[in-house]
Amino acid sequence: MQTFLALIDKLNAHPEQKTELEAQIWQNYGFNKAVLALDMSGFSLTVRRQGIIAYLAKIRKMQHCTQPLITQYQGELVKYSADNLMAIFDDCQQALLAAIAISQQCQQQDTPVSIGLDFGRILLIPQQDCYGDAVNIAYKLGEDIADKNEVLISETFYQQLQALNIFELEAQDIHISGLAFKAYTVKLRQ
Repeated sequence: MQTFLALIDKLNAHPEQKTELEAQIWQNYGFNKAVLALDMSGFSLTVRRQGIIAYLAKIRKMQHCTQPLITQYQGELVKYSADNLMAIFDDCQQALLAAIAISQQCQQQDTPVSIGLDFGRILLIPQQDCYGDAVNIAYKLGEDIADKNEVLISETFYQQLQALNIFELEAQDIHISGLAFKAYTVKLRQ
């Protein structure tokens, strides 16, 4: 992370080198990845009814539930932050399968979550953080738009999928924070 931040600081200190420094940052830290952003549902209500310690216990339950599933579907955990998680995947199909498995497992453990998925070029500092439009869209979908126990995917993510025959997708037009884009609610076919 220090090397990454040093490059960002150098960019601030030497704006005349913007093109060269940005190219170096993208070369060292740029990847095309599927981004999974998860947000737990019901924070305010649970804290009000049961207290913060009860909610912290739910966060730990979510963490114990999600880590093995991310690994099982060939993903990489980037970070947990409060009641959120961010993971990345090389393959959108695996990311979607992981999202469905995580949603189902958390629902069974009475720890409902909402998940957003996007695909695109991101800046990745492994096991630390990642940045980019795909990260922003995944978080908008997972935190702000998806209902509890819901998985939403972006149009870009959708275009990367190979086999859709096990999923039902319901399209919706999203307008949030000055952004407009198409997303899909994902459900397993019964």
